[in-house]
Amino acid sequence: MKGLEISEAKEGSLERTKRLDAEFFLRAHVDADLRLRGLRTETIPQVSAVSDGNHFSISEEFADEGVPYYRGQDVVGHFFVEQAQPRRITQKAFEQDHMKRSHLRKGDVLLSIVGTIGELSLVKTVEEATCSCKLAILRPKSISPEYLAAFLTSRIGRLQTERWKRGAVQMGLLLEDMDQIIVPRWRNGLEDRIACLVNNAYSALEKAEAALHKSEKTLMEALGLDHWQPPEPLTYTRKASDVFNAGRFDSEHFHPKFDALRDLIRARILDVIRLGGAIEPVINGFDFRDFVEEGTPYIRVGDVRKGIIDLAGAQKVPITASSITKDVGIRIGDVLFTRKGSYGNAAHVRPGQEKAIISSEIMRIRLRAEWRGRILPEVLATYLNSLAGKYQAEKWAHGVAFYSISQEDLAGFEVAILSQGEQDKIKKLIDEAEKSRRRARALLEQAKRAVEIAVEESEAAAMSFLAEPLKEEATLKNG
Repeated sequence: MKGLEISEAKEGSLERTKRLDAEFFLRAHVDADLRLRGLRTETIPQVSAVSDGNHFSISEEFADEGVPYYRGQDVVGHFFVEQAQPRRITQKAFEQDHMKRSHLRKGDVLLSIVGTIGELSLVKTVEEATCSCKLAILRPKSISPEYLAAFLTSRIGRLQTERWKRGAVQMGLLLEDMDQIIVPRWRNGLEDRIACLVNNAYSALEKAEAALHKSEKTLMEALGLDHWQPPEPLTYTRKASDVFNAGRFDSEHFHPKFDALRDLIRARILDVIRLGGAIEPVINGFDFRDFVEEGTPYIRVGDVRKGIIDLAGAQKVPITASSITKDVGIRIGDVLFTRKGSYGNAAHVRPGQEKAIISSEIMRIRLRAEWRGRILPEVLATYLNSLAGKYQAEKWAHGVAFYSISQEDLAGFEVAILSQGEQDKIKKLIDEAEKSRRRARALLEQAKRAVEIAVEESEAAAMSFLAEPLKEEATLKNG
């Protein structure tokens, strides 16, 4: 019987849907329910209006620019929905009458109710946005949205959303079951303190975004691209020899803007090299599809964005890099580059990320020893993400339905070597951004932990736990 659980429940004590499945009565679920029942609580519908997102077909309205359309996967690992990179729809589609019910507002809590059940994001801006029906929209009416989000992402909150999911082939959390999920309420200011930490976390992320933007601006100024406008001729011609030498027959490859940008950089920066001359051979990652709850982070294309490798939202696999015969290991200082789908995104590997495995749709760039002091990986990733890198990715991308970039093409990218002073300045800004992101993560963890302490011990214990973090935040704000 070791490792097994047995629970007994009287028929008269069963909830309205008469759940009899063993998972519903797991000890962790029952214990969490008993703890919450001993507190002052309210149900989700009591503290917020409950609805869900769009139920109509929308794929034909997807566009490169437009209104954010959040789906279930967009809230995974993103406490604030603005951290995600969602699909977008046209303004015309957004304004359709049937879409108005799913228009988002600042303060909405988006809870995943299909697939990755229990993941959520908080809406923090007034930007126009909408979402799919795989997300429940909780619109707080008598509770702080920051506190509600912190509670639902805490261990106690996740146990509830895990318990109340149901289904056969595809599990889901039904809107009608939201009244079974209860939220503890506190009288002595704990909710406000938790909300304060969450808001400070968002401010830290805004600070990180500002530092990243400044690093990109610094790079563009160094390259002379800060005020540059690409040429947009109505027509252009190329010699047949140029076409055959390039092995390309598509007109996009020969657009004058690519040469114009290259010539401008070459005229300004004396030291311009081909990437392949400074790096070890480029390698692709490993294709693996069997994901698990616990395991090694598996970095896919969507996990590399804005110069960041997002391990929080990454899938997990039951293997390690050392167990793969192919060399797919990554090290601190490597740069990852997406080669397919959303191609052309780069990010450098930071401490704590080196045990992850990269997918076959990501290429690993590793500087040779003699170049590691001359090109900083933070700067190389920023360069590849800038207009200087994006234009080269756009020029060399090939394909029909899905565009991709080959190892050979990437090795042929031109990279301008900035002065050490310019590189150090860019690196400092990127380090500042990472420091702010770490602070945001720590604040959110403290907010969630305070909820758990309040439920498991007392409100007073949670207030005591928060005293030091709030003091540190006040010092930072006043300093």
